Amino acid sequence: MKGLIYREFYLSRKAVAFMLLAYVIFVAMITMVIISTYTGNLAKDSESAEMRSYLLSQMYLYAALIGIGGCTYGHNDLIEKDYKSKWQLYSYTLPVSEKKVMLSKLIVRVSLLLAGFVLAVLADVIFSAAGKVPVSPGHLKTMLVIFFLYGVLCIIDIPYLLVMKTQYKAVAFGMIGGAPLIAGIMYGVYKFTNFCTSEAKRLYPDMEGDAAIMKVAAPYINKCRDIALWAAPFLFAAAIIITYLWGIKELKRRRY
Repeated sequence: MKGLIYREFYLSRKAVAFMLLAYVIFVAMITMVIISTYTGNLAKDSESAEMRSYLLSQMYLYAALIGIGGCTYGHNDLIEKDYKSKWQLYSYTLPVSEKKVMLSKLIVRVSLLLAGFVLAVLADVIFSAAGKVPVSPGHLKTMLVIFFLYGVLCIIDIPYLLVMKTQYKAVAFGMIGGAPLIAGIMYGVYKFTNFCTSEAKRLYPDMEGDAAIMKVAAPYINKCRDIALWAAPFLFAAAIIITYLWGIKELKRRRY
C-alpha cells in the first residue's frame, strides 16, 4: 500500500506546486500591502487604517481557500486521469485488495487537506505579524469550519467520481442535484442581508453602511460558526466512514 500512497502523492505534485506558487504570490502581495498601510505610500491615505483592518479581517479567508482547495485539486483530478489512462482497470491485476486501494486514496486526500489547513494558518500568522496584531482565535475557528466542511465534500468526492468517471459529468449532476439547496442558501443570504441593513440603519444611523451592517451581522455569524464548529468534526468523521465503504463497493463493481 506504500507504493499506492507514493503514487497518489507523486502524480498530484504538479498541481500542488502550482498552488504553492499562487499561494506564495498572494500571501507576499497582501503582506506588502498591509505593511504599506503604515510604513509605505498607503500610509499617507486617510483611510489606511480602515484598509488594513479590512485586509486583516478578510484576506486570510482567500489564503485558506487557495491552500485547502489547491492542495486537494490535483488529487481530485487524478481519479479522472486514472479512468482515462486505464490505470483503474490495470489496478485490478495488482496483488492488493480494494480496501487498500481505497484506504490509500483516503490517506492521501486527508493528508493534503491537513497540509492546506497548515498553509491557511501560516498565512493568517504572517498577515497578523505584518499588521502588528495578535492572531485572532475567531480566524482559527473559521478556518477549522472551512477545513471540516470543505473536507466533507472533498472526501465524499472520491467515490462520487469513481461513479461519474469524469469531472464534467460529476459537476453537471452535482449542479442539478444541488440547485435547490444553492437557491435556498442564496435566498437566505438575501433575506439576512436585508435584515442586517434595516437593523443597521435603526441601531447605528451615524455609522457608515458596511461597518454598521457588519456590526449587526457579527453576532449571528459568530453563533453560526460556533454551531458549525461543534457539528463539523462529526460530519467529517461520518464522511470518511461513508467514503471508505462506498468507495470499496464501487471498486468491487469493476465497471471500468
